[in-house]
Amino acid sequence: MKKYCTKVIETNKLKLKGEDISATIAKVLEDELNKMSAKDWQLFSITPSLLTEGAVRKLILCFEKNV
Repeated sequence: MKKYCTKVIETNKLKLKGEDISATIAKVLEDELNKMSAKDWQLFSITPSLLTEGAVRKLILCFEKNV
């Protein structure tokens, strides 16, 4: 049997209009993935959930693990 967990990653604080913040978003994601991996969760999917002015503002991360 599998168990699922969702997390919302917000990038609102990071976005500055006209600036590329891809590296910053990657670091936020990496930190969350490492934190969840340490608890035996595996990433199942990433879904952008809010776009503003052409930039992703929120991501939904879905994790799964065997129980």
